This record gives sequence, C-alpha cells and structure tokens, in this order.
Amino acid sequence: MTSPRASITRVARGAVGQIWRLDLGDESYAVKELFWGADEQAVRTEAALTAQLAAAGIRLPGSLPARDGRFLARLPGDLGGGWLRLYRWVDGVPIDPAGPDPAGRVGDLLGRLHARAVPPRGEPDPWYDTVPGAASWDQLADAALVQDAGWGTGLAARTGLLRELGGLVTPAAADAMITCHRDLHPDNVLVDDSGELVLLDWDDVGPACPDRELARLLAEWHVHDGRADAAAIMRTLAAYLAAGGPGRLRDEHSFGMLIASRLNFLQSQARVALDPRANPENRNYAASEILDTLARLPTPGLIAELTGLAAAAVG
Repeated sequence: MTSPRASITRVARGAVGQIWRLDLGDESYAVKELFWGADEQAVRTEAALTAQLAAAGIRLPGSLPARDGRFLARLPGDLGGGWLRLYRWVDGVPIDPAGPDPAGRVGDLLGRLHARAVPPRGEPDPWYDTVPGAASWDQLADAALVQDAGWGTGLAARTGLLRELGGLVTPAAADAMITCHRDLHPDNVLVDDSGELVLLDWDDVGPACPDRELARLLAEWHVHDGRADAAAIMRTLAAYLAAGGPGRLRDEHSFGMLIASRLNFLQSQARVALDPRANPENRNYAASEILDTLARLPTPGLIAELTGLAAAAVG
C-alpha cells in the first residue's frame, strides 16, 4: 500500500502565527503554527464551542485532534519550538466589498452568533477592556526614535490621541457578557463555493459584551481612511437586529473593545519591533503592523458618528 502524495504550502501569516495548507492525496487540511504559548484546555473548550456553533449552522473550519486526543503538538526546538493545530480545510475566497451586500451579510453573521451565544466561561481577558498606561506611549516612541525605527515619528505624533482614546475605555460589565468571537475582521471571513460566509480564527473566542463586539465590527468593516460608510453601517445594523443580535451601542464606552484591542496590539507589536533578540521576520512584520494600526486609530469624532448612526438604526 502506497502512502498518499503529500505537500505543504504556507498560505498566510499573522502576528502570532501562520497557516499552512497540507495536502494528503485527495484530502486537504489547514495547519496553524503558533509562534508562542498555547493552552490545551483552552483549545479543547474552543473546539467544543465551535462544534456546537457548526451544528447550529455557522460555517467554520472544524478542529481535528491527534490520535492521542490532544489538539496541540509541540514543534522541536530546531524548528522554532512553536505549537501546531490541525483543522479541516475550507475552500473559499475573501469577501468582496463589491459583492452581494457584504454589509448585510456580516451583520446577519454577527447577529446569529450573538443570538446563539452560550454563557461565557472563564475570566474576561483584560486585553479587551484595559489599556497600556498613558506614559508608555512616550516611552515607546522615544525608544523607537533612538533605534531610528521608521514608525517612531508616527507613534510620537499620535501619543496625545492614544492617551485620549485610552481614557474612554472602562471595565466591561461582567453580567452583560456572552461568548464572542472577539476577532471578527474582514481577513477572518471567507465566502465558500456555495456563497456562505465562513468565519475563521477562533483562537480569541471568549467573554465580551455584545455591544462592544458590534462596535468593533462597524469600525473594522466600514471605516476607510478615517471615514465611515454610513450606508453600509446601516445595512449591517439592520441585518444584525433582524438576526436577533442583542447588542445596542449606547455611548463611547461601547467602543472599549475596539480601542483596548488596538492599543494593546500596538504596544505588543512595538515591543517585538524594538527587541533585537526577536526573529528578524517577526520584527519586520511587527513594524508593518504598527504603521497599519496607527493609520486606523479611531478618533473621538468618528466614535461619536458611529454611535449616532447606531442610535438611528434602532430608532
């Protein structure tokens, strides 16, 4: 008996890992390589949750365990020492902004996710409702300028905005939380051969307030070059409400998840980019992510505009 033909190809990378496509004969799988720590119990909880959502009609790549039942496998030190996870491969293409009503479709997807959400498990992650100390931005900007990093001047120019945004973030209400995806940006959504939306990358699933995840989705999907697409926002909100989504944007505090996640991500990437011991590829990737994040920081004026549109959608 001959073994099936095998090939593996890297298809994407992010800040904390990369995705490979593994082809074994006629079968295809997605292999996620995690650069840093991973937790088996957290992955088991995620796999059980996503299996439940898949059974309820949410399209997503299912997690596959190894023969010993574990979902994580450790790479040897000479291959980086990271962790591997295996998923079923889902064929699809990125969602097309010019396609059939992407705004309504993603609103429906988030509404169905929130309407079917299970009660939260575990403790909330401070990543989503706390921010770096105000003094950290000047410290990071100074360190970047000393290293002559290309993003240093951009960070230095925005320290005032970063401090102002940080002041808008308040602790999320524990009694209002549900289990949320917590990373529903356009890069994590594919359209499969049947036209269905497929939601990827469930690594960050956990407790969050639905209004905060909704606010983050509006900013990440419908704000371009600092300007809001009001028509798309209204379509997303209408579809979200029609699908039974419980989130309602009330004021600027609904944007705490958006602000906290961007500011914490900015700080984490700055630390990688400034670390001379870090892998050069990771440092270069971090530098590009810093520039992208600085360019997409919301302003208090934009937040007020989005809050107003949400209030109009509810009526």
